[in-house]
Amino acid sequence: MRKIRTLLMLIGLIFISAISFAQEEIAYLNYSPKVEYNAKVVESNTSDDGTIFEKNVIDGFDSRIPFYVIKPKDNRKNKFVILLHGMTGSKENWVNPTSSLSKKYVTLKDSLLSIGYNVIIPDAKYHGERSYEADFASPISFFPTQDVEKIINLFATSVKDVRVIMDYMQSLAKEAQITFDVVGYSMGGTMAIYLNSVDNRLNRIVACVAPLGNALKTGMSLGLNEENAKRIDERYSSEIYAPIQKAPITLLMGTKDNWYTEKEVQDFYDKIEIKDKTLKFYESGHYLPEEFISDVIESLNKK
Repeated sequence: MRKIRTLLMLIGLIFISAISFAQEEIAYLNYSPKVEYNAKVVESNTSDDGTIFEKNVIDGFDSRIPFYVIKPKDNRKNKFVILLHGMTGSKENWVNPTSSLSKKYVTLKDSLLSIGYNVIIPDAKYHGERSYEADFASPISFFPTQDVEKIINLFATSVKDVRVIMDYMQSLAKEAQITFDVVGYSMGGTMAIYLNSVDNRLNRIVACVAPLGNALKTGMSLGLNEENAKRIDERYSSEIYAPIQKAPITLLMGTKDNWYTEKEVQDFYDKIEIKDKTLKFYESGHYLPEEFISDVIESLNKK
């Protein structure tokens, strides 16, 4: 009995140490909530079907954040879904269908509105209307130019900015309780996972084709030298984030996606310690079939 008790204590200490280590690793995602947001509605219109479209700008973590808030006429006033775009994309991808993938974004957004969800759509740092923050350079260029600081800022600041947006929306709701779901595609899926490791306010998240492969290998394939790729890997390894997911999570992935292998995804999924988790593979690459739209909605509607 004494040996069993000692073994259990040892396991407990290992678990606590692992959690403490993970919390230290994600400290860069912490922020100080704002008192003033310097908010401005720069565009507002109502369509014939009663849908309200607003473009908002507030003070984010380190710069101004532009984001859309779209509310259907018959809306679930306390239900918000935050939609996060991929690398080199923007919030416009969810509004104006400019490519085959963007058309699916728009269909997903419209489907969410049709069943009563409000949606929030921000630009990630250095993307869309925020591209001026990198002197209009494409974020892809940060890798071959070895701009590790911008790569780290891209993910860290974007996650903090979403948290600031959530703060702001809660301040508008005053005493009313609101919930936040998050749907991210590609880079947006990765950011959803990071957000879910550090913020307790999420109801559910859906990460679509999040690049869950080896961060060292991915960084080098994009142009980072080995030393800088290791710096990125130390911060963004999936081993850090999988065990500390908070809200129920769904992973929608492609079997032929070059950004990860099925084994890498399965390893990440197996390390997620919460019970409410789902993994689905499609016979596709990085562009998922239209079927993923109904799967996203089904995931968000789980009780």
